[in-house]
Formats: sequence, structure tokens, C-alpha cells
Amino acid sequence: MMMIILVLLAETIAASFASYFLKKSANTGEKSKAYILLSPLFYLGGILYVFSALCGIYLLQKLPYAVVLPIGSLTYVWTLFVSRWLLKEKITRRKVLGMAVLITGVILVGVGSTL
Repeated sequence: MMMIILVLLAETIAASFASYFLKKSANTGEKSKAYILLSPLFYLGGILYVFSALCGIYLLQKLPYAVVLPIGSLTYVWTLFVSRWLLKEKITRRKVLGMAVLITGVILVGVGSTL
């Protein structure tokens, strides 16, 4: 069970950082869009997405689909913190409420799957 939790955390955190790196690689300013392909951040984001997908495949082998996908939405929680920490984006009350609802749903799915 501990391995599943660790893989779940790795999957969701990797997907969150993958999005961050792809966003950073897309900030080309005045440069052409083809310049994105030269950015190491673009490839790092892609590698993290592939890693996240492989973790997801492992989890799908161990848990029901109806559990893995909703729990995978924890990616949005990590993304909130990554955007605040690295991009200095604001965390509004509405975002906090949304995360609370999401976490409640994840807990309900997790508890419901063990009954």
C-alpha cells in the first residue's frame, strides 16, 4: 500500500511540474514559436509527463480506474502550490474553496473504494 501512495504522489507531482516546465518553455517573448523546441525546459516537461503517465499505468494495474483517475486530480492541488511558489500567482479564496472540494472528493473516492 505504501508503494501505491508513493507512486500516486510521484505521478501527481511530476504532472504538476511538467506543466510548469512547459509553461516556462512557452514563454519565448519575441522569439518564434519554433524556438520552444530548442528549450531544455520543453523536454524536461515532456519527460515528466511521460514519467507521470508511466506511474498512472502502474496505478491502473493496482487500483480500479474509477479510483485512479479521481485521485489523479491531486495534480491540481500541487499545481496551485507550484504556481504560487515559482510563478508568484495569487491563491484566492475561490481557488482554496475549489481545492477543498477537490480534496474532499478524493477522500470520498478513496474511502468509498475500501468499503
